[in-house]
Amino acid sequence: MKRTWIEVMGVFGLFLCLLAAVARPQPASPQKDQADFNRLVDEFFDDHFRHSPTAATAAGVHDFDNQLEDYSQAEVEARIVGFKRFAALFDRIDPNRLERDTAGDRELVMSHIRAKLLELEVTRPWEKEPDRYGSGITQSVFVIMSRKFASAEDRLRSVVARERQMPRVFDHARRNLKNPPRIYTEIALEQLPGMIGFFHDDVPAAFADVGDKQLLAEFQDANQAVIDALAAYEGFLKNDLLPRSNGDFRLGADHYRQKLLYEELVDIPLDRLLEIGSRDLRANQESFQRTAAKLDPQRQPAEILADLERDHPAPDQLLESFRQVLEGLRQFITEHKIVTIPSQVPPLVRETPPFMRALSFASMDTPGPFET
Repeated sequence: MKRTWIEVMGVFGLFLCLLAAVARPQPASPQKDQADFNRLVDEFFDDHFRHSPTAATAAGVHDFDNQLEDYSQAEVEARIVGFKRFAALFDRIDPNRLERDTAGDRELVMSHIRAKLLELEVTRPWEKEPDRYGSGITQSVFVIMSRKFASAEDRLRSVVARERQMPRVFDHARRNLKNPPRIYTEIALEQLPGMIGFFHDDVPAAFADVGDKQLLAEFQDANQAVIDALAAYEGFLKNDLLPRSNGDFRLGADHYRQKLLYEELVDIPLDRLLEIGSRDLRANQESFQRTAAKLDPQRQPAEILADLERDHPAPDQLLESFRQVLEGLRQFITEHKIVTIPSQVPPLVRETPPFMRALSFASMDTPGPFET
């Protein structure tokens, strides 16, 4: 069928218009921005877990169970470069083109990156915190030992792989630590006996049922090397680092303000925060005085408090007592419909491992979000 010239030109013109529309840059759609953000978040977490194998294990990502964090100065510098790269990439994403929840996620990620850069470039804890090295390696074994995500044999192989990398951590510690505050070195020394006991007693006990003799022999060698490295590190802290630990733990107002903003998203001025805290302290003190007077107006509040402090379970009954308290709290919350508890699985109340006791009297250790 013949087409008229007008028809041909009309079709050709439509083709040119479509071609121009395809060739001309189009504004990104909100869906594309959303997809770009999701891909970047995946890349960010992949990078995070690669550099933080212990965090990966704790989160339920088991691709790095045989690896250990790199505590070298070169790794610190590489992380700074990496975080700055991600900061630039996230900054390019317009939050106004994201869904509301996703825009909030973007702000959380960027705040986390800012906090890490503040830590790496300004507060520099690898130079000031002797405990981070011992606690870091101990936690890396604890998350494998305490969670049954694989067979005991497979988990023990991961423990051996990590333990073989641990002695060099303390080589980095000796090079990295400069002039820590004395209290930081004292805390590390307080923690170390518990860590040595953990590797000497708790880790072997956790894998007592493993029957592979060759694997057990490899574990014994690697584990003893860690114990020896911890003992040598304890001597270094006591005899070398402690006498020259004269640093200042204070961040200063500007850095503390940044830390609050980046880690807690708190932008209240520091003087206002101090005023709020002082007012709340006075209110609690007044409430304490009133309550003590109701209990016994003839005695001083401090005396009544001392009586209350003496009213506690015996040491061998402490854990069971708190199990009952937790169950009572659960029943009260459920009966009064205060909030919906998402799981019927009760938390397990256990003794805090010795290596965690210097900085925490109670902690929550939940399964990782990616755990199956």
